Amino acid sequence: MGAKNETNGDVPNQQSKKKLESKYDAKLLRQLVKDGLDATQIMQKMSIRHKQTLKQYILKLISTDRVLYEVKDLYTKDSKRPRVNQTGFLRINLNAHDLGDIEVNEGDEYSVEVNGNQIILTKIHP
Repeated sequence: MGAKNETNGDVPNQQSKKKLESKYDAKLLRQLVKDGLDATQIMQKMSIRHKQTLKQYILKLISTDRVLYEVKDLYTKDSKRPRVNQTGFLRINLNAHDLGDIEVNEGDEYSVEVNGNQIILTKIHP
């Protein structure tokens, strides 16, 4: 049998369980969309971490108001502009870029050089 909670056996302790608060605020979201802010700006103002969450909030607002709201950059994914994720990794989709005569194969190694505001990758030849 499983271990029971010490309070009364079946009901979990309210303090030990965190309740997730919804960040959905229809008034604020409606105002930000009407002000013409793009998806990234809205996510920053509403402290939303994932674009999928913003999509769900927009759909909920559309359903509530019965008005079609368009948010710039909400449904576009620009693979030519890689972003750094939460763990500090930068992933580049090389198929999305025109590399010209550069041949890229699995297992190729690159040296990384930082020059001012640029990150330069140089292929290391074996």
